[in-house]
Amino acid sequence: MFNDPSSIEEAKEMLNSVSPSFCMAKWMNTTIHLHLGRTHSCHLPPTHKIPLKEVKKNVNALHNTQEKMKQRKMMLEGKRPKGCSACWDIEDLPGTHYSDRHYRGQDCWTKPFFDEVSTSSWDTPINPSYLEVSFSAGCNFKCAYCSPTFSSAWQKEVEKFGGYPQSGAVKHHSPLWLKTAGLMPLKDEDNPYVEAFWKWWPDLKKDLMFFRITGGEPLLSQDTFKAFDMIDADPMEELEFSINSNLGIPQVHFDRFIKKTKSLLDHKKVRHFILHTSVDTWGEQAEYIRNGLNFEQYQRYVETYLLEVPNGSLAFMCTFNALSIDNFKPLLEWIISLRRRFHQKGRDIYLDTPHLKYPNFMAVQILPECYQKKMRELITWAKERQDPLYGIKPAEVLKLERILKWMEEVNTWDKNQLKQLKTERKNFSLFFREHDKRRGTNFKKLFPDLKSLY
Repeated sequence: MFNDPSSIEEAKEMLNSVSPSFCMAKWMNTTIHLHLGRTHSCHLPPTHKIPLKEVKKNVNALHNTQEKMKQRKMMLEGKRPKGCSACWDIEDLPGTHYSDRHYRGQDCWTKPFFDEVSTSSWDTPINPSYLEVSFSAGCNFKCAYCSPTFSSAWQKEVEKFGGYPQSGAVKHHSPLWLKTAGLMPLKDEDNPYVEAFWKWWPDLKKDLMFFRITGGEPLLSQDTFKAFDMIDADPMEELEFSINSNLGIPQVHFDRFIKKTKSLLDHKKVRHFILHTSVDTWGEQAEYIRNGLNFEQYQRYVETYLLEVPNGSLAFMCTFNALSIDNFKPLLEWIISLRRRFHQKGRDIYLDTPHLKYPNFMAVQILPECYQKKMRELITWAKERQDPLYGIKPAEVLKLERILKWMEEVNTWDKNQLKQLKTERKNFSLFFREHDKRRGTNFKKLFPDLKSLY
């Protein structure tokens, strides 16, 4: 959620007036994985455990953990928390570069709180203005790049068959490794973190500007619908409310979601609503990546949402990976058609294409060099269809160009990097051969141009 990018230098100066490592997101932004009992500030630092003993003393410790407050202290003193290295790497590059720390400083959900945060003590608890929360890992999909940490269907599979074979000693998604690392979901029944969240809610909601529910699959969780009911009973007229969904849910759940969303918007009980939905390419190839997806149903649900909720926005989250390129053009054509058919004042249909980095064997960098040409052709096609209202947006083209540039880095890699590339290509083959064996799928039929990797 960026404001006017032209204000970025002003935000940088404002933050640096406190310290060269001061970041508002450490106070005002949080993602809380209640199904794991873990949290982090923005999406960049690794998660850390939320100690139950801290939550029992004060439920706002779901956000204000002792670990996070120590990091705040470091920032106020100009020290750099190690977990925030993604920003330090950008800021340490030669020349002028803006990290996420700078962008967060200009956001509408941080800037109004600058004086309060910058003058407060590091150990003073504060409610976030931007919250993303997962109540459960309950999910009916086994997306190739996902894991048991965020999908109960994935968890059942690895508990039955074990982790996936890889070239290293540790199997991919080994249940033992995940349990040792604290990355196996807690049972939904009697989860103390979920219980603490609802105790915190009456105080938390006073300060929320953005509230987003993720998962698992949120529309399979009763706590998601509890959130709808809580807001319906006690409106939050200035809130932007968002849900992530794979839209692979049964009709009864989808109808319930549509009904409740329409009610909140029609009665102005929230300021705005965005449905964030995941899809990574088109048709049967999309179904292969996102195991469990029925693409025809997916299209029908998307178009029903746009028709039935004319004042709600939609955001496509396309995790751009090694299997996305071959059939990405039809997906863009469909998005263009949706923008033309369902354009409404006050509504947006967004497209985001973050490039997948983990698991490494599914990143676009492992592809044969001929795929760089395919990517250039896709970008040229997208540029020809640029239009600020109905077509491909200039920023969307820039993101595709960023992916191409990342792919092209392989052309300059040294011997050690190329050796690692060979390992990841082997892991690609090992994973998808096992994928076909376990799930009854057929990689070579759907991705004939990638037979050599398989």
